[in-house]
Amino acid sequence: MADCELCGLAKPTLVPVRVQVHTIANPEGAYKGLCQDCLDSCEAAYQQHFGEKEEEKK
Repeated sequence: MADCELCGLAKPTLVPVRVQVHTIANPEGAYKGLCQDCLDSCEAAYQQHFGEKEEEKK
């Protein structure tokens, strides 16, 4: 079991999310573990603030 980085609840599985943490040890970012409820809340807040993200066509 691990603790969610946002809510602190212990969950059996967490979703790894890459965040921008600029330190000497992690110059390109780090992964934080979020539970599914917090991940859904973050996605809803992102969609509300930035709108839907369109995929780039290659």
